[in-house]
Amino acid sequence: MITKKEIVAIVVLYNPDNQVYKNISSYKGIVNRVILVDNSPKNNKKLFQKLSYVKYIPLLDNLGIAYALNRGIKESHEKYILTMDQDSSISAELLIEYLKFLNREKDNTIGAITCQYNTDRRPQKPTLGWKKVKLSMQSGTLFKRSTFQKIGYFNEDLFLDVVDYEYFLRMNKAGLQLIRLNSAVLNHQPATTKILKIGPIKLKYGVASPTRYYYQARNLFWTARKYEDVTLYINLLVKWLKIVLLFDNKEKYLQCFSKGIRDAKNKKLGKYNEYRK
Repeated sequence: MITKKEIVAIVVLYNPDNQVYKNISSYKGIVNRVILVDNSPKNNKKLFQKLSYVKYIPLLDNLGIAYALNRGIKESHEKYILTMDQDSSISAELLIEYLKFLNREKDNTIGAITCQYNTDRRPQKPTLGWKKVKLSMQSGTLFKRSTFQKIGYFNEDLFLDVVDYEYFLRMNKAGLQLIRLNSAVLNHQPATTKILKIGPIKLKYGVASPTRYYYQARNLFWTARKYEDVTLYINLLVKWLKIVLLFDNKEKYLQCFSKGIRDAKNKKLGKYNEYRK
């Protein structure tokens, strides 16, 4: 019988505030414990010192989401690892659905289970059933420790975006399944949402910084090429079209986007440096 005592939550932080503290407070009683890995330039231990179930690890520099996740995984011992972003809200119902599935399904080829994502741009509600999927987000996904033991950790060279997609494609290549539970829903807040009104139609779309679009372009192209994945190429095209059709300051975004593609072709990964040739 698998219980919450066998689950650790690893949350990557970056300049956390009181809202993040509230999110972390909600983990009490839902998982065995929480490991916070902080990519902020300063130590934020005081913010979380009242939470006895939390282990706080300050990195004192932004070393990337992949490094932070890997550090948390290596600092833990539980059989199941729930990875989370700092601004995603967890619920007891999410873990209950995960545990019900794990205790019902004993398939050794399952590498991780994931959820539906409820956002302001795409609302989702719990439904019945589950589905084998190829890609998802790492936030809210529950990994088996044996998955990391079999295929390794997150790719730290990617640094930021597409870290999850690359890992799930690697899982798939190794014959490990990613299962999405339709009954499990996570409240998630990706990027900033803007609304474009076209008559009675409201088009909601996400906007991030030019630097994020550098990472997205670079890592999508590099990963798509490595795994020969058409879905990621389509994703890349959609992001380029969003810039061209919807964004302000298109020149800066397209400059970063193009640089990302060039660096991917030249296998220049790691942390972004806008002055790098």
